[in-house]
Amino acid sequence: MDKEIIYDIVQLIPMGYVTTYKALGKFLGLHQRKVAQLLKNNKNPIIVPCHRVVMSNGKIGGYTPYGSNVKKALLISEGVEIKDNKVNKKHIIRDFNVLLNDFY
Repeated sequence: MDKEIIYDIVQLIPMGYVTTYKALGKFLGLHQRKVAQLLKNNKNPIIVPCHRVVMSNGKIGGYTPYGSNVKKALLISEGVEIKDNKVNKKHIIRDFNVLLNDFY
């Protein structure tokens, strides 16, 4: 159950934005490490853009099957501003009510 819900929510994150493992975990009542573990095992990264989930301090993190450099390149290609391997705060969605209300 956890995996499908997380994947569904991650698919809602628009290009140019990210959320955090912590925010996603808080929204779902899961520990952020559990969220990271489930996303790390994502077999469909084109459909479920797990690269759009970062650490709570904005760092890219390493929870990706293709490495943090690929994750960083994907985010930059989507318009996410990154400096010193940290996402600019204006691109981070921490409140899922905002995500659902502002984008959908």
